[in-house]
Amino acid sequence: MLFLRPTQSPVLFEQQLGRGLRLAPGKESCLVLDFVGRYREEFGSEFRFDQLLQVMTGLPKRRLIEDLEHGFPTLPPGCHIAFDRVAGERVLASLKFIARQTWPRLTRELQGYAAMKGPDNVSLASFLNDQALELSDIYRANAAGGWTALRRSAGLLPGEASGEEAYLGRRFADLLHSNDPLALKLWRESKAGDAMDASERRRIQMLAYQLFPRITDKMSGKEFLERLDAHRHLRDELGELSDLLAARTELPARRIPGWPQEWPLLLHGRYEIREILTAVGWLNESRRTPHQSGKIAIDDAKIECLFVTLDKAEGYHDRISYHDYAISPEIFHWQTQNNAGPDTPAGRRYIESPENGWRFFLFVRENKEAAYCALGPATKVHIEGDRPMSLHWKLEVALPMELFRAFSVLRA
Repeated sequence: MLFLRPTQSPVLFEQQLGRGLRLAPGKESCLVLDFVGRYREEFGSEFRFDQLLQVMTGLPKRRLIEDLEHGFPTLPPGCHIAFDRVAGERVLASLKFIARQTWPRLTRELQGYAAMKGPDNVSLASFLNDQALELSDIYRANAAGGWTALRRSAGLLPGEASGEEAYLGRRFADLLHSNDPLALKLWRESKAGDAMDASERRRIQMLAYQLFPRITDKMSGKEFLERLDAHRHLRDELGELSDLLAARTELPARRIPGWPQEWPLLLHGRYEIREILTAVGWLNESRRTPHQSGKIAIDDAKIECLFVTLDKAEGYHDRISYHDYAISPEIFHWQTQNNAGPDTPAGRRYIESPENGWRFFLFVRENKEAAYCALGPATKVHIEGDRPMSLHWKLEVALPMELFRAFSVLRA
């Protein structure tokens, strides 16, 4: 395939690429040639190579620079992205420029956009779409950010932000992984004083502890909503953000099989550790116990949640051995912690299951920057070794092909 017409639309680019990936008799591979030109003059701003590379690789923006510099080592087997020297230098420079998206620059963009559209016609969705920006440009981890903060910076909202408004606005960056349609609907619609069932109350508690991560910040879901409702602009922002996240999720509202009714997680939903611990009741309005282990056992329910990170490396290494990976859409290979053996309580719990009544649920993420994906219940089909032990789990619900590809290629 020869790409001669530049496009900044990830959707259009994916459609063009998809035509070349169609299967045909005798077709063993597809070579795509995409010429890199001096696009900044044509488009009037930096060409968004980051968006197109994200479509092809599935990598977050912050990983693209490192992957490009190392030849994209995490692509599926048989796939390669190669740049000649000049093109590679231009694309790398573009990625680094986009990564330096500064708050003053965003502020100027919003001021110009509001002057053109009119302040009353500016929404988060329209600004992102018309300016070819991403949510991660507005919501930046460990930095000042958020839509309300940007509007204040651009002069679209009067006055100074309170300390809690500024703090909560930054914390909204911790919601960008969310793909649970039931949670997103609840975030958008819930107000303090609303009648809720047990599952909905637990979801609001999850949101509270995701936005207030410190273990000293104990509160009920009702108290959290009262604090949020005191900040009207943040309340509106959460609604806009929820709409955008809901628009990009295709996750069906399917409960995890065998999961207690009051634990409000969905099969293949993405959740961070605080959300999962709150969902299972380990964290609640009066208890915020630190948790560092890769598993948690809920004794009264005889349920153990296993938290698996496939790529445990900090950065790149010449040789990385992955001990946890999907063998097939139904079978997942998992290695215990080093202190688990056949003679330990944990080891015996695995060996003697399912006859002992214990049930196991897998939560898997690609790397430490990703949120966990709830894979649902798993049954032991093979076990061997000692300190650590290696197990093959059979998933009750097979992995969709997209997840299987993500969880199977990150192995040595």
